Amino acid sequence: MFQRSVLLLSLLGIAIGLLTGIFDSLFHFIDLKEYKLVNIFIFLIFFICLFWSVSFFRNKLLSGFLSYGKALKSLILVGITATLTISIVRFVYLKYIANIDINMILDKTEQTMIDHYSLYKDELINNRLSFIEFSYDPFVSSVLYFIYYLLLVFAFSLIAAFFLRKIDRNISLY
Repeated sequence: MFQRSVLLLSLLGIAIGLLTGIFDSLFHFIDLKEYKLVNIFIFLIFFICLFWSVSFFRNKLLSGFLSYGKALKSLILVGITATLTISIVRFVYLKYIANIDINMILDKTEQTMIDHYSLYKDELINNRLSFIEFSYDPFVSSVLYFIYYLLLVFAFSLIAAFFLRKIDRNISLY
């Protein structure tokens, strides 16, 4: 039963990670101008799927009963698996699919900073540009995605486990 539970939760995590990673890559590929709104949409899909997957697990395999601790462990397992999958999709997208011209991004960022924020010192602009160059490396970007999503998963799991828990309160002596 334990191995079956871990396998099911891992498979659900992989499916959620693929869905989220593909949506993220697709929206990045078509270069939507409202990327912040799209990110919110992607996070909503991610968290709804995460919540639904543990709810499905609770109802189908555990007869509808789940303690807070088991809900927390289940959410974290699904979340870690999904986060790892998202990071892998991100790496594959940046390494093999995306045709990113880092020099164009750096030039555009530098020009925007100079145009809008003339008070920035050259040192601050150079630091920002070197961070952008560093973070667009496929491996680094994937690791940053993993850490970012993992932190969100832990925070979400602490709250969502409370709503997913369902214990048997039918206390009878007979």
